[in-house]
Amino acid sequence: MRRYAWVTAVCLAALMASGCGNQTGQETKQNSVSVSESAASGEPEAKSDDVGSDGDAVKEAGDGLENDEEEKNEKGASAVKLEEGEIYRDDLDGDASEEEVSFSFEGDGKNGHDFENYKYILTLNYGEHVKQFEILGGYEATWIIRTKSGGHYLYQESYHEDGLYSVTVFRVSSDEAVDLGCLDGRIGDNGIEDVNAFSWVERINLLGTYKGERNVGIGSEGLPEAKEDAWKIIWDKNPLVLKQELEVIVQNEDGSTENRVLPAGTELIPQETDKETYLDAETSDGTRCRIEVETENGYSYTIHGVDEHAYFADLPYAG
Repeated sequence: MRRYAWVTAVCLAALMASGCGNQTGQETKQNSVSVSESAASGEPEAKSDDVGSDGDAVKEAGDGLENDEEEKNEKGASAVKLEEGEIYRDDLDGDASEEEVSFSFEGDGKNGHDFENYKYILTLNYGEHVKQFEILGGYEATWIIRTKSGGHYLYQESYHEDGLYSVTVFRVSSDEAVDLGCLDGRIGDNGIEDVNAFSWVERINLLGTYKGERNVGIGSEGLPEAKEDAWKIIWDKNPLVLKQELEVIVQNEDGSTENRVLPAGTELIPQETDKETYLDAETSDGTRCRIEVETENGYSYTIHGVDEHAYFADLPYAG
């Protein structure tokens, strides 16, 4: 099996045991995190460019991104990229009082990549509690998300070998932090501007290895839910070149389709896929066509019952 399969296997196994990592210690009480003097005195609360009395930056739930994410989100929803040591402040359990969330970490990603260690300890502070989680890979980024219904979720991104990523999702309240599981992929380069529609990027292995992205939104259980079936392919490689003629389904401009045989030597640029049954590509003259594939094991494919490598020269698989 190719090397790319290992993270999927690791995360799936870990998900069955509640996530990419393990809880490393019992939940304990902690001293309350210091807040800004203005908040303590009843004056207007500190915003994202303020600091708490202990010097930590403070982010309110409504802070979010510079591109006015409040206009993009449903009322009550928000997403904030949280840095180590920053304090996120919001009503976590609907009791009309604000609690604080912050984190720190030690291990891979603290001082560069360390694939020998290949794990890190995330220390999560929420309300008056603290809990530690051991997460495989290296630290990448942290997002905290508030849904319209008032639920709070922490999305913890981790990097892995060969350009792979994963996200561990936690449900956070004032008295618990629950690991909901580990997912392959990462949040897109534009971050989370709208909790109901943001880019999710995954590694795809179908007629080659490449990245694909599609829109997702936060579902009712806090995990991302796809908004579309197809993955838009991010192709940064040479075209695929046919070694022999191949019958494909051509998609005409009027929406109709027809079967057509492409000759050997045809160059194809992948465009979209569902990761399982087809790959849409364009020829050098802009013709859009669909290549239907089959698989029995999820990592090697056939076309018209013939191994994929019989049709294409040098399929760019990783590993």
